[in-house]
Amino acid sequence: MKKIRITIFIIVLAQFCCTSLWFATNAVLNDLILNFQLKGNPLEHLTSGVQFGFILGTLLFALFSIADRFSPSKVFFCLCIAGSWN
Repeated sequence: MKKIRITIFIIVLAQFCCTSLWFATNAVLNDLILNFQLKGNPLEHLTSGVQFGFILGTLLFALFSIADRFSPSKVFFCLCIAGSWN
């Protein structure tokens, strides 16, 4: 029972860390526009880029069968922590 609680805690913590990545585009959009003189409204392109990164990462993990080699919850946790690290 204790192992289940630890696993659920790891998954919940990882999801909180991962959620921040989805909103990172909105948080830095104004700075990106100013620093790179972006024209128009680049939010659509930046959001699509983040989503494409998630899709590409999922595809690569499937091709290399990472979830079969390592614990999926620990892999997800480590990647979310790495992605939210600033």
